[in-house]
Amino acid sequence: MITIHNFNEAFQQYQSGVIPYRLLQDQALVMLGICSNQHQTVANALDITDDDISWLLQQDETTYQYSEYLGGNVYICEVEADLLQIQGCDFAWAETHGGVWPNVTDMAMSWDSCGYLAESTGEPQWVIFLLCWNNAGGSVYYVPKHLWQAARVTEHITATDSAWNP
Repeated sequence: MITIHNFNEAFQQYQSGVIPYRLLQDQALVMLGICSNQHQTVANALDITDDDISWLLQQDETTYQYSEYLGGNVYICEVEADLLQIQGCDFAWAETHGGVWPNVTDMAMSWDSCGYLAESTGEPQWVIFLLCWNNAGGSVYYVPKHLWQAARVTEHITATDSAWNP
């Protein structure tokens, strides 16, 4: 699993070919929203350009630790075993499993955010999982398409949509 601690690190991972531009755009949208300096409003991550990222890289906020400002780090799953780290909240499960929270492979759950990341062309290639465990937020997990079946993505998205739009 790839762990990203701040936006500068995300950019370095992108430049090294470790993460795709689409994941950098998603993180950039969040970071633009917390910058103290004003920047043009961008409402959709797909509208983030290289110019936006260049501007963002000049801001102090790009060194802020995600865990401190956003409630958790960013994780990018690479193999099926990585999915075991994406834990959700189900009290009944935890009670019957020694206080251990279920992971995405155990059962379908609702999340604060669980959905496909749209692409500018073609079908989505990534799903995001976010569960806010604290006042700042929580860790973000990106799951690539080849792991969707093992991660029970369709079931999680259905459960999340049902919880947020009853």
